[in-house]
Amino acid sequence: MSRQIRLKKKGGDLPERVEFLREVTAALLDEIKALTPLKRVKIEEGIDLEEEVKSYEIQLIERALRQTNGNQALTANLLKLKHTTLNSKIKRYAIQPGYWSRSIQIFLQL
Repeated sequence: MSRQIRLKKKGGDLPERVEFLREVTAALLDEIKALTPLKRVKIEEGIDLEEEVKSYEIQLIERALRQTNGNQALTANLLKLKHTTLNSKIKRYAIQPGYWSRSIQIFLQL
């Protein structure tokens, strides 16, 4: 997504501007984290397959949530899951779907 971030208003008191910058910074850090390639697994040293599968599944769900701006119905379709299955995984892994919607909105504020 290549959109410019524009501040809400030129004015505003310092605490409002600081809070806005905190939100933007957090959103940017999350986007950078999302760009990080998947870690290489050194199978020679042994791995916990369940943990690796869980980690990969969480990354895929979070990536799909970002792509759909937090819309769970669209995310379920994108991942070819029933919405109830997606919701179960979101709860099990403590993923915050509303967070992705909020992060995207920070970038789209006019």
